[in-house]
Amino acid sequence: MPSTPNNKDQKPKINAIISSDVKDYGNDPFFIKKANESKAFLEKHGFPEELMRKR
Repeated sequence: MPSTPNNKDQKPKINAIISSDVKDYGNDPFFIKKANESKAFLEKHGFPEELMRKR
């Protein structure tokens, strides 16, 4: 089994594309429907007390 050298000082190569032309999904019907369902669920059942911040 050949061993590979341990190169801790080298930065990993990242092949990422950065773009400012990202689609806005804020008015997408799927996400609007999900947001409305979530809002209705929370109004009916309330938010869990375990997750509420204690002040």
